[in-house]
Amino acid sequence: MARYKIHPLQVARITAPVGVLAMGGDMQTFLVAPVLVFYIEGGGRKIVMDAGIEAPDDTGIVHGFPTEGGGEDGLRAALQSVGTAPEEIDCLVLSHLHFDHCAFAPLFKNARIIVQKKEWETAFHPVPPHRMFFEPSLFRGLEAMDLVLVGDGYAVAEGVNTLFLPGHSEGQQGLAVETAGGTAVLTGDLCYSSYNLDPTRTDLSDLDGTPVPLAPRPDLPFIPPAIHVSLTEWYDSMWRVVATASSRDLVVPGHDPSIVGKVFGEGRG
Repeated sequence: MARYKIHPLQVARITAPVGVLAMGGDMQTFLVAPVLVFYIEGGGRKIVMDAGIEAPDDTGIVHGFPTEGGGEDGLRAALQSVGTAPEEIDCLVLSHLHFDHCAFAPLFKNARIIVQKKEWETAFHPVPPHRMFFEPSLFRGLEAMDLVLVGDGYAVAEGVNTLFLPGHSEGQQGLAVETAGGTAVLTGDLCYSSYNLDPTRTDLSDLDGTPVPLAPRPDLPFIPPAIHVSLTEWYDSMWRVVATASSRDLVVPGHDPSIVGKVFGEGRG
């Protein structure tokens, strides 16, 4: 079986309150987090998860969040850092269709584009409070491309399989990826950061290296983000993630500052 390496690539910086990172968190303290795409190296295939965020206008805001970078330039620079470009990618997996994960999917002209069927069915008419996170103009045109609507366990490639992980959005998906170090799980935005996975943490450092205080919640197995459609499904999905990954060190969150520049799956030390 092929063994892969996972490269988290930063395409932009986005600022949000701690209370978005974690339900019930401090809404007055802000942190700078990365917008990421994930390049999956190995097996003779070029696979990417997610497709970036639009560049901000003169206000510096994208969908209500202060944002730096992004745009087509941000995506191309991220992929160039691993020696590739959108047109060279064989397969694009969209974890979900929120504005900061699918903005430049049309650039992947030669890729098969994989979306959970449930996500596609609900993204055009999401539950009302979540309308602000979807911009149909970003993904409607994918129907004219090599779009594939899938379910749980779809084989993207040998050793790369989809995981249906609802909770953050109705059709959120992750990827189970076989690496030299074991099975890694890309969670998308089911899990923004290591704090969602380990609520005993008391702080984390943002992209600027600024320590951000956190309220530890040792009474919880996991702490959910503020943006979710179902807490019941979210907890079920988190338990599935930790059961699928070979270790919690191989659970890869969607916006964690600490994973920028890291490579997952290079083998056990």
